[in-house]
Amino acid sequence: MNNIEWESNDNTKDLSKTDAPTMGQLAAMQLVARMKEAADQCGAGFVGGFVDEHGNRFMMSNIDADDIQHQNIANQLDEYRRQIEGDEGGWK
Repeated sequence: MNNIEWESNDNTKDLSKTDAPTMGQLAAMQLVARMKEAADQCGAGFVGGFVDEHGNRFMMSNIDADDIQHQNIANQLDEYRRQIEGDEGGWK
């Protein structure tokens, strides 16, 4: 698994580094893992993940971190996280 680095954040919100994800987070992580496995089986590139309502994130990829698409997706997800954290009511 390639992990996307979140340069503007600390690692406390990275679900791949947590010891106690919730059942909902585990189910979402499993779905992402299955999508990556399907992409691997057919030779497709994959970058996928999610940011939950608390700004916690999980990412998996089979694309090199220096790939431009990988970087674009990381930037977009970081922007989504900023939007979530800026809205005290959750998702905008």
